Parts: sequence; C-alpha cells; structure tokens
Amino acid sequence: MEPPEFFPPPENLTAAVVYPICEEWKRQTEGGMFHLGSMLCVLGFMGGSGFYGLLYLYTFLTLGFFCTTIWSWSDLCTIDTFLWNFALFGVCAVQVVHVAYRLRNVTFEKEFEDLYTYMFKKLGVSLTHFGKIVACCEGDIHTMEKDHCFAMEGKTAIDKLSVLLSGRIRVTVNGEFLHYIYPFQFLDSPEWDSLRPSEEGVFQVTLRADNCCRYVSWRRKKLYLLFAKHRYIAKVFALVVRNDIADKLYSLTDKAFDSRGFRYDLRLPSYSHLPPVSEFEQTEAFLRKPGHDAFHRLLSVRLPLDWISMSASPEMTSVLYHTILPPMWSTDPQAGGGQLSPTMEPNVTSCEEWEEAHHLLFHLGNLSLLLGLVIPTTLALHMILLRLMLMTGCCLFITWATRYRCNMDVMVWNVVFLVVNFMHFFYLVYKRRPIKIDRELKSVYKRMFEPLHVREALFQRLTGQFCTIQSLKKGQVYAAEDKTSVDERLSILLKGKMKVSYRGHFLHNIYTNAFIDSPEFRSTQMNRGEKFQVTIMAEENCKFLCWSRERLTYFLESDSFLNEVFRYLIGKDITNKLYSLNDPTLSDKAAKKMDHQPSLCSQLSMMQMRNSMGSTGDTDDILNQIHRGGSSHQKSPASMTSNTMKPIEETMENDVFLEAEPDSPVKTHHTSDTAVEEV
Repeated sequence: MEPPEFFPPPENLTAAVVYPICEEWKRQTEGGMFHLGSMLCVLGFMGGSGFYGLLYLYTFLTLGFFCTTIWSWSDLCTIDTFLWNFALFGVCAVQVVHVAYRLRNVTFEKEFEDLYTYMFKKLGVSLTHFGKIVACCEGDIHTMEKDHCFAMEGKTAIDKLSVLLSGRIRVTVNGEFLHYIYPFQFLDSPEWDSLRPSEEGVFQVTLRADNCCRYVSWRRKKLYLLFAKHRYIAKVFALVVRNDIADKLYSLTDKAFDSRGFRYDLRLPSYSHLPPVSEFEQTEAFLRKPGHDAFHRLLSVRLPLDWISMSASPEMTSVLYHTILPPMWSTDPQAGGGQLSPTMEPNVTSCEEWEEAHHLLFHLGNLSLLLGLVIPTTLALHMILLRLMLMTGCCLFITWATRYRCNMDVMVWNVVFLVVNFMHFFYLVYKRRPIKIDRELKSVYKRMFEPLHVREALFQRLTGQFCTIQSLKKGQVYAAEDKTSVDERLSILLKGKMKVSYRGHFLHNIYTNAFIDSPEFRSTQMNRGEKFQVTIMAEENCKFLCWSRERLTYFLESDSFLNEVFRYLIGKDITNKLYSLNDPTLSDKAAKKMDHQPSLCSQLSMMQMRNSMGSTGDTDDILNQIHRGGSSHQKSPASMTSNTMKPIEETMENDVFLEAEPDSPVKTHHTSDTAVEEV
C-alpha cells in the first residue's frame, strides 16, 4: 500500500504566475460606469493652472475616479484595481479640499473684489499677492460722512496711503477748489510719493467728503515692511501711485486747449494763458496779459467719470448626474426556484472569487498617477510635473492593455488621456522656453517690464514685429516744437541723454530706460495734426527704441495685460518727468516755503506742483519767471542743470531696502528759495 501524498507535487510549488501575450482583442466591452468615469477624467485633464483651474481639474478627477472605483468593485472583481482607484479618488478629494481652502483665504469682501478688479487684476497681480496687500491693512474699510475732512492742510500728518472705494472727495487749497477724487483713485498719492521713508510731513491741501465715502488705508510703516518682503508688490505700488498722480494732474488741465483746440502739454502748466508763438516776441504785451481769470477757469474744470461697478459675481451651477443601475435581483424561476438571485448585464459577472493580481505595468502606471496627483499645488513647476507623471502613467496603461489585458476600451481611453496631457505639457514647456533678448534691449526689459512679470516671449512680440532701434548724434533734434507731429512714434531711450526745452528755456533731461515722448502719447490723439509743444534734442550720442504709434496702439488693443502695463508705465514716466521740473508757476515766496519740505533732489514735490496750479499769487511774478527761465535768484536756465541734478530713478520702492546709517545721514542743503536734497 502506497503512502498518501500530503503535499502537492514539487512542480506546483515552483510554478510562477504567467501573463499570456494578447493574440486578439476581447470582444466584451466594459460597463457604462467605466466609460462615465473616463469621460469625467478627460474633462478634468482639460483643466488649467490657477485656483479655479486646479479646482476644476481635481473636482472632475475626483468624480471620475469615484466612478472607476465603483466599476472596479462591481465588474472586475480584482482587489488591486479597486484599491488603486480608491487611492486615486482619495488623493484627488484631498486636493480639492486643499485648493478650496486656499481659495477661501483669497476670497474678499465685495469692495475689495472691486478694488482688485479695477486696479490690480489687469496688471496681472495674483490673488495671493493681493491677499498680502489686504492683510497689510487688516481688511479694514473706513467710512467718512459728508462734509467730514480726511485731511486738513498744515495739520494732518502724512502717515498712510489710502484708496477711495465709494463716494467723492473734494480737494482744496486755501479754500480754492483743485479737483475731485473719484472711486478707485488714491486720496493722498502726491503726499505719499513726495516723502522718503525716513521723512515726515503734513498735508498742504484739504480733502473733504462731498458725500458719504468709504476708503481703505495702509499705515506707512506696515506698507514699507510689506515692500521690503515682496519686491514685486513694491514695483506695482510705485507704478499705480505715480500713474494716479499723472491722472490727477490731467484732471486739472483736461479742458485747457490752445486756439487750435489742442490740449496743452502737461509739463507746461503755466503756459495755458500764453499768446501764440508768433506773438511771444512782444515781451511787454506778453507780461501785461492778465492770467488770473485763466487760472480760475483752469481750476474750475471738473472731470466727470462714470465708474462702473464690477460687482457682479459669477454664479456657479452644479449639475448632478443620477445613474440608474439595473436591478440587482429578480425572481427568475430558473435561477433557483423563485428565489431572489443576482442578475446583471451579460458582460458583468458577480464577484464570487477575486482574480489574481495584475501585471507589474499596471501597478507602475497607477503609481505614476498617484505620484503626480500628490505633488503640492504650491510648487512652481507643479503643473509641468503633474502632466509628465500623467503621461508616463498613460503610456504604461496603454502598453499593459495592449500586451496583456487585450482590452480595447482601456487602450483607447488612455490614448485620449495621453493626447490631452501631452498638449498641455507641450504648451507649458513652450511658454517656459528660453527667449534670447537683444543685448541692447535687455536693460529695458530688466528695468521696466520684467518686474511686472511680463514674460520674455511677450516682450519679444512687442519689440520684434514693428519696432526699430534708431540713433541720434549729439545736437540732433528728436522733435521740434510746433513742427514735429505727435502721430509718428513712441520711443524709449536706450543710451545717452536728451534735453527738453520750451522756446529756448530748459525744462528737464531724459535719461536711459525712460520714455521720450510719453506726455504726447498720453494726452494727444492720432490723426488730428497735433504737434510737439516742446523741443527734444540729443545732448549725447543717443540710441532709442522706436514704435510706430498707430501699429503699437492696434497691438496693445489685442493684449489687455500689456495694454495696462503700458498705460501705467507711461503714467509713471510722466510723473517722473514732472518731478524733474523746477516748476515756474511758483512765486519766490512759495519757493521759500519749500525750506521745511525737502522732498526731492532739487525738484519741487508733486503736492507743491498741485498746489501751484491753484495759486492766486502775483501773475506778473510768475510770468517774469517764465520769461527769465527760473526764479529771480537764478541767473539763467542753464543753472537748473547743476551737478546736484540726478537722473530720475525708481526710488519709491527701492528706498525701503536701504536703512539710513546714523553716521551718514541724508544731506540737505537749504537755499533762499528751494530745498536741495542730495543723496
């Protein structure tokens, strides 16, 4: 009698799992839940970056993997497929919660949303950066009743920066009306910009509420600390503040026209009442011409603006898809004597036994998807890495489905996933491709456009199609007053220095990385035959970047972001030019009052310039200064270009990074008529 065999044959112990190679496709298709999940995943893969793009992407992927989890449990009866799909569903659900929480942190009150939409969104400022700006003011919105004063001249200290959110503010000096401040304009931008971080001062105008107003304020010290931490925010504030100053000055002169109906150059606020150039040589008649009424007509100008509230918030609608599953049980006599028995579609089997584990390619594909979905959304290259891992997983699934699973449905859907993700990946990599900028233009890009997050590709489009680099030798004229048309071009000085003069009197210099004709571009219209009101001449050998004005205007209309960047850059450049003027509208007495307010390098502060527009002092004194080219203490117009005159730099946002040393304070030289600050 042979002994019984208690153990199986040795060959059964050493047998390995063999995955046969596919010879033909399966005829059976997958269930409807699989295809529904795949369609939701395709919609999810079409999502982009940003808060709303990520929320869209992970929401649809969560729904898609939830459907495939149900499918893998009820159809395939494989524990590894179910576990992988459940893990992917869980990761996507966590990412949805995380992105929604981050989005909640950058959700603001309606008034702050309007402020973001009108002032910051068009400049490309992200919600994250705007959230830091709002946090700096602690989210407080202040209310000011009618006829209450925001500031009183000579009394209120300059210790904050404010933006009007609703209502209207009247600005006066010595009881005389200057202009209005409307919603989404700074209340105190001239005062803020006239002082350095280490200086103190008081308002020289009175700001009174015409009706109930609401505004937001940033304390000066807290705002400078924010600038020190975030250089980009400092650049943005420098841009919007100085553009606001230019807007305020244009509101003073927006109806000051000459006899031909052309607007006067903003750099010539005192010439609005002068006779035509042909009569200028009649000096005595010119000096006797009364200008007092002209000033009052100029100051009575009001700037009506219709502010459209961008308060409408998009409504989000959720559509619920209810999938009606076939009944799982029926009373079929053939299925067990009238007992309830499971009934399914022909291609669906009940899970009486779990199938063996899938091939290694299947697990590697799921691992790639999982690694891609757990990448933190705060990572700079998050979207590129996510697309790369999704593409890798799709390639592994295609190989597995074609070679071992023999499943046409799985293969086709993963090909669709691969194509969608590859298109996104290619676009993201293409946007980050290295762009070679011309050596002569690199300084302009680094100085003016890169701090505002203008990409190299966009800057290349701006300068590559209809832009030329031109040269001027020393002594050559870029524009002659009353001769050169303003319709021709807009230019940025790349190298050298130019001098701006009016009827032979020096106004200011133009240095590198500054617009040459920004006032003309901002204040004049094309095809009206308007001419330059100043003469611009090269003092050195110069190179400048030149655009055709007409073609540039059409190009900017097609790109809203670049259009806003140009608008603010030009506004800031105009303010810089005005800072570089020794304003001839100030009388000697007004100039002497500047001793206690040393704001800029041998330049009158913008608030003094604004006040001078409402001055009712002796007109003859003013006109004598114009005719002589300066105050009574200045020998000639050439004295304005002394060695203490410095190029206009973007010091507003740069000063916050340099602390004044106690042993080397800022030197201030007081003269009899002006205060000269030497850095």
